[in-house]
Amino acid sequence: MRTIYLRKDQDNFIRRVLIDMAYLSADKKIRLPKAYFEEGLYLPFFKNGSKEIDKYYLSKDKIISEDQNHYFFKFPFKPEQVEDAAV
Repeated sequence: MRTIYLRKDQDNFIRRVLIDMAYLSADKKIRLPKAYFEEGLYLPFFKNGSKEIDKYYLSKDKIISEDQNHYFFKFPFKPEQVEDAAV
């Protein structure tokens, strides 16, 4: 599986946050350390097999569970739907 990054638009650049790929492949969930969570993080993906890109924002209402150190989010895509990391 290739590397997938969350992104956050900040001023004139895009900040990237690496997703825990081992957890994603095993459990089909995004595991994000609580310290890395902030409003505006998104996952760019291709809509329904087209070339059009949309953004899946990670927000507090999309948290499906949490533990002491992590938030867990649903990963509602196939890995090939997620846009490549080159920015």
